[in-house]
Amino acid sequence: MSTWDYIKDIVVVGSGAGGMTAALVAGDRQNQAIVLEKSSVYGGSTALSGGGIWVPCNHLMAEAGIDDSPEEALAYMQAVTQSQVAEERLQAYVDRAATLVEYLEKNSHVRFEILPGLSDYYAEHYGCKQEGGRTLIAKPLHRDQLGIIAKDLRRPHPQTLIWGRITVTPQEASQMVNSSLQGRLNAAYILSQYFLNPRRLLAPHDSRLTMGNALIGRLRLSLVDHNIPVWLNTPVQQLVIENNTVVGVKAEKNGKTIAIRAKKGVILASGGFARNKLMRSQYQRHPISDRWTAANPDNMGDGIPMGMSVGAECELMEEAWWTPTSVVPGTQYAYVLIIEKSLPGSVIVNNQGKRFANEAEPYIDVVKKMYESDSIPAFFVFDRRFRNKYPTGPLMPGLTPKKYIDKGYIQVANTIEELAKKCGIEPLGLIETIRKMNQYAVTGRDFDFHRGDKSYDRYYGDARVKPNPCLGAIDRPPFYAVKVFPGDLGTKGGLKTDVNARVLRKDGSAIAGLYAIGNVSASVMGDTYPGGGATIGPAMTFGYIAACHATQDA
Repeated sequence: MSTWDYIKDIVVVGSGAGGMTAALVAGDRQNQAIVLEKSSVYGGSTALSGGGIWVPCNHLMAEAGIDDSPEEALAYMQAVTQSQVAEERLQAYVDRAATLVEYLEKNSHVRFEILPGLSDYYAEHYGCKQEGGRTLIAKPLHRDQLGIIAKDLRRPHPQTLIWGRITVTPQEASQMVNSSLQGRLNAAYILSQYFLNPRRLLAPHDSRLTMGNALIGRLRLSLVDHNIPVWLNTPVQQLVIENNTVVGVKAEKNGKTIAIRAKKGVILASGGFARNKLMRSQYQRHPISDRWTAANPDNMGDGIPMGMSVGAECELMEEAWWTPTSVVPGTQYAYVLIIEKSLPGSVIVNNQGKRFANEAEPYIDVVKKMYESDSIPAFFVFDRRFRNKYPTGPLMPGLTPKKYIDKGYIQVANTIEELAKKCGIEPLGLIETIRKMNQYAVTGRDFDFHRGDKSYDRYYGDARVKPNPCLGAIDRPPFYAVKVFPGDLGTKGGLKTDVNARVLRKDGSAIAGLYAIGNVSASVMGDTYPGGGATIGPAMTFGYIAACHATQDA
């Protein structure tokens, strides 16, 4: 191509944590980088998320006295991915993820802390860290530190906010759900800090950034330090290829098509296709709906057909980061059932009133079993005690606004039989299931699906409930039910890549000049989910790897 409007060393497509990491690393290595974002806000799906990253052998574990080793981490990843992923890619992740964390803490505004007590998800496999330590979260950041660019930060998912405005960290949220003394004290402090802030009504939510917003805020601040621009409202239309090498992109900016040269590489970090009805219907299991996802509304999978147009192979297109969700009619986001499903005094059943899974097991597995058992939709059933103590989707504890009943989001009845009839559930089946759950609550043993037996199950349980923090009686009317769908946090299939995040053709050769990271690429985690942060962790790690590889002559 003879005429370029702009010339850069690295062009990054997408402004989530993976894309920003790649741009930061490139810039820190004395390269000119730019981030192109099609949305009017930056942060991608990361900004909506809990913001955790799963990093084996990280230095914070060592500082906390938690033992880990590359051998254990690799063995664990091999066990959970079950030979779906090439060993060299798993090894690359184990080798470089911890390096990334140290690099960011030394060379950027990003600061991490361990999410205490969160076990890896599969205790039955060697190398699992049941004591936690591998899941890290970014430390909170004050919104004012971002200055004028704070206004363009994508807002958190409403489920991560109290009353739609007040931010909390994952630790604070867990303590509040359990209503521990520390949780109550934290809640009182957080609420007082918010209401004593005279500027609280000048922003869409409070000035303390947490979870995914904290991670994105810290990365964005780091890009500012390196004079790396982030162009919003700039969708990339196509890759430019010359002599079998990707040399740049064409994008739309201010209503005009512009050509941007990428001398060292284009890094696609544009997200998955969770909101693309056509692609979901074409590639994924049925039934499926873009309404059941909690993903970024702009996730249309744009980078995947771009890569395919220059010969890329795809993998895992049928897979997603599955999680049970509930859907409030007329709202933009589905609400995930990650915490609620583990709490005592609740159960998930199909239309026969029968359970089909251990509700407290990893959320990805609950959805797989929904499909395997033809339990779509399922129903999340609980009683007044649960409603008074715990949150449910958009509902705060103790509050069931009439609008949610009128919209059909939640059903309420004075008896289990009446509730079953309202929901279209077989009454006798539900009555029998509730009887058994009440019995299990007394003994502390779930003889059907072993709920609460594993460390991961118990992390989201209520430690005050004995003998099993995940089992409680469902016996205080009124009774409630919410429809549950096979939702997701995003898709995880996409362009096939190698150990350096280079995009591969069907013959296994790399497409020169093209890299893919995050959900636009096929996940290094295969069809599984080894621990909290296994979505963002690989996006950032392979963003780091891609930038290092593309700029290795710098």
